[in-house]
Amino acid sequence: MRIKIMVIVLLVVAVSTFAVKSTSVNVTTIFYDTDSTGAQLLLKSDDYNGSGQATYSPSTVSTYIFSDGRYFLRLYGQSLRTLFITPNNPINGSQPMKPPPGYYWQNVELAVACWDQNLNLVPFGNILTFSGNCEMIVDFGYNGTEYKIAMGPSGRLPAPGPATGLVTVTCNSVSSGQCMKWTITPNTTGSSNPPSVANLYRYTGSHQTPLALVGQYYQTFRIDVTNP
Repeated sequence: MRIKIMVIVLLVVAVSTFAVKSTSVNVTTIFYDTDSTGAQLLLKSDDYNGSGQATYSPSTVSTYIFSDGRYFLRLYGQSLRTLFITPNNPINGSQPMKPPPGYYWQNVELAVACWDQNLNLVPFGNILTFSGNCEMIVDFGYNGTEYKIAMGPSGRLPAPGPATGLVTVTCNSVSSGQCMKWTITPNTTGSSNPPSVANLYRYTGSHQTPLALVGQYYQTFRIDVTNP
């Protein structure tokens, strides 16, 4: 009898765990090549269809909102689609000039997450107006070395470095109490952080080794994300 009771308890726990388990949601991403004024952006699309913007759909690349509410775009496992990354637009003349701008796909991962004032994660679906306290990272590979562009709250930077700009995530459409469409841009207002400034790091070995700061560079971007 004791064994039967234990088996039943284990089954109930397993079923309950499965029932509450959340899953990632596939989304569609649009990268624009210019901002609202027509100025060229530093982080932009591969202009796949020659229209000054490009759509990245989950049928071709990995683009999703993770189960905890963070947004990801990954170009792993393919070489057709790329992002145009400008890692070397320096904030001043003392910054190293590397690596060069270009179309990147190797080791490319972009992630965006938003935080409240206590650095608790705010899921994308819960942003019903906007959040200006968001971070963005862009990993990419160049000439055998992996790099990371990072901007966001100081408490969320992936390694020691000077303060960077913040990222704004704006909700454009709400359905059943959850946001379904977002726009991601640099936070250029309402923050004491240097606007549109990112830290560039390089991996000193594997992803388990520390990051080394390369310098600070400007980043501009305009990204739309839609569920589905």
